Amino acid sequence: MGVSVFALSLTGVASAHVTVKPADVQTGAYQVFTVSVPVEKDQPTVAVKLQMPEAITSAMPTVKPGWAVDVKKEGKGEDAIVKSITWSGGEISAGMRDEFSFSAKTPDKTTELQWKAFQTYQDGTVVSWNQQPSNEHGEAEGKNTGPFSVTKVANETAQDTAIKHVEEDAHAAQKTADWALYLGAGGTLLSLAAIFLATRQKAQE
Repeated sequence: MGVSVFALSLTGVASAHVTVKPADVQTGAYQVFTVSVPVEKDQPTVAVKLQMPEAITSAMPTVKPGWAVDVKKEGKGEDAIVKSITWSGGEISAGMRDEFSFSAKTPDKTTELQWKAFQTYQDGTVVSWNQQPSNEHGEAEGKNTGPFSVTKVANETAQDTAIKHVEEDAHAAQKTADWALYLGAGGTLLSLAAIFLATRQKAQE
């Protein structure tokens, strides 16, 4: 029993990664991304740096009360490219989590966005979430390192596909219901016609 509880606790810790959501977005759209930051150590997180994927050229962070936001850019003016966003000066307590958000335009072509993050703790320890996931569960690679999260950019998101399937199923169900209604009405009319003819024939006799 104790071993099972211990294993479950390890699984919970291993899955508590710094992640960026949503996991899939549509091409060429303005999207709000959310950075989820859990605290896995027994001390607060005091800074979070998110490295922008090359396919993202501009980003606008959301105001985060209690935190300073530093946007690093390469280049000048309208051609400047956002390279990273760092939130610092605040605190996420041990055993807690917080979220940071920003808006960005998604790439015009289908691709995969790899979000590499760097989480700084109060004692100066930096956990680098910049490793290729080692398996389908995204296990950490080693001490103070872990897997990056991924957002898939597609012409149609999984949610769009699901909605389309629901609409198609609903349309098919409606057509079936309509045919059933037509057949039922037709059957009723035939029955009434048969009754009418039978009554008329009897009256003539």
